[in-house]
Amino acid sequence: MIRGNDPLYEAYETPAYPSRLYHRINIAMIDFTSPYACYANQTLSWLPMDTQDLYLRNLKTNKEKLIANGWVDTEITYTFNSHGFRCNEFTSDPTIMFLGCSYTCGVGLPIHASWTSIVASKLNLASANLGIGGYSSDTAFRLCYGWIDVIQPKLVVMLQPHASRFELVKLIANNSVEIKTISSFSYDVHKSFYADWISHDSNSELNSLKNLLAIKSLCTERNIKFINFTLSELHSNDWARDLAHSGIESNKQFAKRVLSTI
Repeated sequence: MIRGNDPLYEAYETPAYPSRLYHRINIAMIDFTSPYACYANQTLSWLPMDTQDLYLRNLKTNKEKLIANGWVDTEITYTFNSHGFRCNEFTSDPTIMFLGCSYTCGVGLPIHASWTSIVASKLNLASANLGIGGYSSDTAFRLCYGWIDVIQPKLVVMLQPHASRFELVKLIANNSVEIKTISSFSYDVHKSFYADWISHDSNSELNSLKNLLAIKSLCTERNIKFINFTLSELHSNDWARDLAHSGIESNKQFAKRVLSTI
């Protein structure tokens, strides 16, 4: 999805900075497609971070933990709408929009057990879950900016992704772009730059803050209530199927916290 409502700013050129390298932001060319677009209209049994290989390894090395959390031979499905988000199709029904990473997407959990589904159900609102596993607050802002006027939510709730992640847009063949999330997981690929970036906490903290304030501004301009939570507020007392994300009971408790704030 390309958002084309904003003015197309004229590029300009100087001897030191040719226009192809140095130009004002062209909002109309930014891609607001879901990183899960490749799964659009599909139902999957596994997802990155909750893979079958990981499950089989955990059966060998962490079987007691899987049993304790009820995940042995327990099926989970990941169903994506036509836009590549883990929720039903967007409609004109009153909607709550969720932003965040895998903890918002509900990786390792049946969708009904995720905090987003519990909150939406209790409020009797449709759920627009824009959470993307492994992505950043950059992604949350990019998707919010691209979809908020399409979804027109009554309420926006964000569970902030890890501040150490950010997006990098890379120009590839035929003037198309590839959007990557840079994090500790991609350290070897972007070793020099990422090492500099994480050498001081202000880089990650300011980047996260800028996105938070930008999302809040988008909501304020539209008279939409916005609520933000940090990952430290989601306590992991049990585990999802991948044994890395918060489990069913933890999601129930966090949903109560969100509802009490609303």
